[in-house]
Amino acid sequence: MNRPCVAFKLNYCDGGASAQRVGFDGICSAKNIFYNVREARRPWCSSDRCPCEKFLDGRNFQRGEFICYESTLLRDWRVEVGENFDGTRRKICGGEENHLCVLTTREPHASEAERFAFALFLIKKIFTGDDDRTGCVESDENFRLEFRPHEAARMKFWDVYQNPNAPQKKFWGTGLFRYFDDATAIKFLERAVEVKRGAPEENFAKDFLIHYKNSKERAL
Repeated sequence: MNRPCVAFKLNYCDGGASAQRVGFDGICSAKNIFYNVREARRPWCSSDRCPCEKFLDGRNFQRGEFICYESTLLRDWRVEVGENFDGTRRKICGGEENHLCVLTTREPHASEAERFAFALFLIKKIFTGDDDRTGCVESDENFRLEFRPHEAARMKFWDVYQNPNAPQKKFWGTGLFRYFDDATAIKFLERAVEVKRGAPEENFAKDFLIHYKNSKERAL
């Protein structure tokens, strides 16, 4: 089955969180740092190389030091797939340009069933990754859609996506990303139109959906 779209599982980052933004635009609050490092034991967050671990340890870190990819995600609109536990660069082996990317997360202590999409974008470029650079997915600046916290709460990931071998299960596992087809992508965009009804981005959400449908029809 052709599955050219990709969804990412991202650690919750409340940096820059407000009534207009879920987060993912700055360093996490001390409370969220503690959760990611000490409670959830996120691999990078709890790594001795991570500034957040240093912060909880009472150590200083340099201004401008790399924090994490999540902290700049909605500033750069680019997803980096990071490193494995042994420090080797991860690669992304699926997804295609001009298809949909869905960014998902769940808040601290939330169940997997509560996973939500906080942004969608059209893929402009994919770098698979190599021994020196981690894989990454870059967005088309003309097709980016972000959800406010109250909107994201209605963009439940498992209401749209189903596990291929166990549709009834809301289970992600350890992998960073999931691939899906264009039919599912259109369902995500249709849900986005519903969620954005009455919001300033309503017409853009509709245009995004129409553009996506039309582009796939032309490709047939």
